[in-house]
Amino acid sequence: MPTARRRLESKDIPQADSLENVRRIIDAVADGSKTKADVSDRTGINPRHVLYGLHTARVLGFLAEEEGGGFGTTELGKALGNAAAGSAEEREAFRKSIQDSDIIGAIAPGILSDKPPAQDAITKQIVKLSGLSDSTAGRRAQTLISWRTQILSQLGTGVVPSADDAADESEDDETVAQA
Repeated sequence: MPTARRRLESKDIPQADSLENVRRIIDAVADGSKTKADVSDRTGINPRHVLYGLHTARVLGFLAEEEGGGFGTTELGKALGNAAAGSAEEREAFRKSIQDSDIIGAIAPGILSDKPPAQDAITKQIVKLSGLSDSTAGRRAQTLISWRTQILSQLGTGVVPSADDAADESEDDETVAQA
């Protein structure tokens, strides 16, 4: 986990707001695109935003930088590719990757919990660990809040459940629907 002794680089602090676009970028790499330009051509996503997505996917463990440049899909990225886009399995893969990321844990501990850190607290932690300016750190903190919102809106709840909790919730939903 990053500590005060190891500063995070700017590219280590995610700035890709759309998890859907991150998925599209991961899929493009899995299909053979190796560079930012290749991924941009394949997805139609602006090259600057492709770069944000590539580094976000790396931070989340779906992609790895390869020697000599470019990116390759990790085992986790290959597993994500087996989940249908927009599916519960995809949401669970993103939820678990966010939860398990050392970098996300260092800058936004508990971001997917029922008591997530405030955007200001995330901003301060990003500044502390990376040296980014307050305005840049605030924008990056907004990205993490956006991820939380995307995952929660897909689930329709206020807390992001684990896979085990999700099964319990679907049983509760059936009971409510019958009432």
